Amino acid sequence: MSSPSNFNHGLLLIGALMVFFYLIISRGGSSNSNESYTQANISIAIATTILHPSPTFLAWLDYHLRWVQHVVIYMDDANERSEFVRLCGDRPITLFEGSQVAPEMTPESRLIRRQMENMKHAIAYLTEGGYTWLIHIDPDELLYGPLIESRAWAQDPEVGLVTFPNHEALPVSFETSDPFRDNTYFWVSGMDGNANFLAYGNGKSAVRLGRGVKPRGAHWFDGYVGRASTTSPGEAVLLHYPYPSYGSWLRKFNHYGAFPDHWFGDRAAPKIMDFMLQSRDVAQEAHRTGDWAKAKAFFSGRIPDPESRDRAISQGKIRLYTPFSSLESIENHS
Repeated sequence: MSSPSNFNHGLLLIGALMVFFYLIISRGGSSNSNESYTQANISIAIATTILHPSPTFLAWLDYHLRWVQHVVIYMDDANERSEFVRLCGDRPITLFEGSQVAPEMTPESRLIRRQMENMKHAIAYLTEGGYTWLIHIDPDELLYGPLIESRAWAQDPEVGLVTFPNHEALPVSFETSDPFRDNTYFWVSGMDGNANFLAYGNGKSAVRLGRGVKPRGAHWFDGYVGRASTTSPGEAVLLHYPYPSYGSWLRKFNHYGAFPDHWFGDRAAPKIMDFMLQSRDVAQEAHRTGDWAKAKAFFSGRIPDPESRDRAISQGKIRLYTPFSSLESIENHS
């Protein structure tokens, strides 16, 4: 027969084991629960300002709607609403008439002013709707990389701003209405100080929504809580298609017209992208003289020949990206 002392020791041992296993189970359950909670409570929206829907508009929408929950579109021309409604169908899209501020400005400056006003509205609208993150990108930009679709970039609760570096698509020598598939070579961000870029090279950002958040230009945000981080290009990158072909370049600078050397008419804000200013001058000269061959030669001079391109690839300055190839493979096998 066991003594009371042995019996009590046995009870203590059983009790200790029960507490030990409870802690293991509860810790495991708590970790999984928190992870599920974090995943379930991350909601991402894209906001963008569009004048006219391009031939790649639906491809751009469906590409990003694989991992974002909502897209907010600000129509710069309210007369396009019926076309946007027809194209968007039952996708999770909200259409707003965009800001009409700065009508006196030239188009390239007016666009940035309106984008900022539209982002202020998007921040308030999406915060009220309970969204976690906002990304401001344009219809000629694709977010790409393993961290994008997994949404891993959005998981760290200590991060309030994530910047995605941008690579820039090389133009092609033929006309294309499908640059997302035809323009597959990209100048790599950060190489040679982005000297080969024709447009911006400072990336675009996503912001964790909250009180106090506001846009800082078209690329960043202020007023967020947490630290800022930048993804590595191998993890997540913004693919930018600013001038896919001669035709797209010409249409853009015909639209921009004879704009000034400074943003917003402010001499303290000079335009520092040489290609933009040169393009304005070349397009305006062609309008005056009718010498469009000279304009095309100017643009064609920005397309590397195959030998130069291959050399730049070997130096790590150009990379090949085919963001739609994996999707097409899935579709072909479905």
